[in-house]
Amino acid sequence: MLQRGGGGLGDLWCPSSEPTIPCSPCAHSYPHYWTIGRVKFGVPLEQVCKNDIPGPLLVLILKLNKEGPTKKDVFRAPGHQGSMKKLIHFLHHGRLVNIDNFSVYTIASVLKKFLRKLPEGIFGRDGEQQLFSIIQYQDTELQRDHIHRLVTSLPSVTQHLLVLLFGTFRVIAMNASRAHTGMTSEALGVSVAPSFFQSCVADGKTARMEDVIRFKVATQIMQFLIDNFGVSNLFGRANYEYYARITGRILKVEEDWIFAFSYPPESLVARQLSLEAEKTWLQYESERWGLKFNLEGSKLCI
Repeated sequence: MLQRGGGGLGDLWCPSSEPTIPCSPCAHSYPHYWTIGRVKFGVPLEQVCKNDIPGPLLVLILKLNKEGPTKKDVFRAPGHQGSMKKLIHFLHHGRLVNIDNFSVYTIASVLKKFLRKLPEGIFGRDGEQQLFSIIQYQDTELQRDHIHRLVTSLPSVTQHLLVLLFGTFRVIAMNASRAHTGMTSEALGVSVAPSFFQSCVADGKTARMEDVIRFKVATQIMQFLIDNFGVSNLFGRANYEYYARITGRILKVEEDWIFAFSYPPESLVARQLSLEAEKTWLQYESERWGLKFNLEGSKLCI
């Protein structure tokens, strides 16, 4: 399974077996940032993600996926304004800093702003209108089917971003009661709906009644997507596989699909051979993002 090492997302990535053995920080001296792709705000998603989700944006989501489930009011409480400006500046210039220097609240606020600034929103105007219609259906299976068609009709990079975001919302919501965070699917829906649905945001300073109604419907849509993540084939098998591979989480969906990025049993593949295959994959991925990967130490220096 692809695990994040004990040094934190901002320090390294490391492949590990069970139990997880933390990697030590890289001994080599590297600059505290390097250019691996700019994340510009206010431009179409396809311009930001030309091939796939840029490394800096991916790291933000993964930190939220890892730490968000235990943080009270994550995505609801505001981030530090000064830290937000600093992080946005580094993202805009393609610099990846030590992400551990930024709180999950700052990261969540920056991510919400990025989504809110996407022209026509992440779903697009037509997609938003379709979702507003779909949520009115009385048949849950019909709702899931139509949402599945809509999601899988979007560009692949949009699908990847959506499955990572809603997978993160789902794991946060599932831990809300146990961790006493207060971030149920309903609370998350209220907190993030304006970032996903631009049509529910008032143009002026004063919200009109129709804006309030659209906001409530948008919140219902968000809650439905969060509650049904992993319950049905909502995002499509390929996207669930992508989510499991990138986050390292085991995901079980309806129809008994279980997705996990893990080592095969010793009885099928020798552990050493499995480790070599893992290293090869990590080497390819790190080179694709322009990162420095130490094969001997099996760690990535950030």
